[in-house]
Amino acid sequence: MIEYLRGKLVAVYPGRIVLEVGAAGVTLEIPEETGRLEQLIGSEVLFYTRLIFREDDLRLIGFQAADERDLFNLITGVSGFGPRLGLALLGSLSVAQICTAIIREDIPTLCHAPGVGQKMAQRLIFELKEKVSQLQLVAEPVPGGTDSSYLEAVEALQGLGYSPAEAAEAVNKALAGEEGAPSSEVLLKKALNLLAGGHQRGH
Repeated sequence: MIEYLRGKLVAVYPGRIVLEVGAAGVTLEIPEETGRLEQLIGSEVLFYTRLIFREDDLRLIGFQAADERDLFNLITGVSGFGPRLGLALLGSLSVAQICTAIIREDIPTLCHAPGVGQKMAQRLIFELKEKVSQLQLVAEPVPGGTDSSYLEAVEALQGLGYSPAEAAEAVNKALAGEEGAPSSEVLLKKALNLLAGGHQRGH
């Protein structure tokens, strides 16, 4: 199994990238998020990988963080969830958002991912609720009453070009120490200050 690949980022396309590893150019399928990666073309990057081999199909999937790959492996172990839906979920929501939604049985949030309907979301919750709660994948619970503000701030950061993982991590940090139910504007401003100060996820 290929645990990870480190190499120069040569090209970024919707849903895939090309890494130069030694003298070879390797194509990796990735969650549908390319805005921030385009800025890294020409730089050395590291992607955690999952190799999928089925009869006449060989696919190498890449993730910027190990916890994304771990969650992808859990998701694709659920009946009906292949690589396409696994990548769709991780391209639409952060690891923390997916795990929190599963634990809270938050079907509408899971249905944000293309191709995931109510029945599929229910199946995901039923099969993974215990598993994700046992893993250290979920961020600290969002304080009561701030769920909508949290999601709005995360979505705003993604609109500015940050990945779902980066956005969720920054907003979770912004929530730390806040009392009551801060507005999305307050969370967004604090999260942007944290990211500007060099606290964003490294690549």
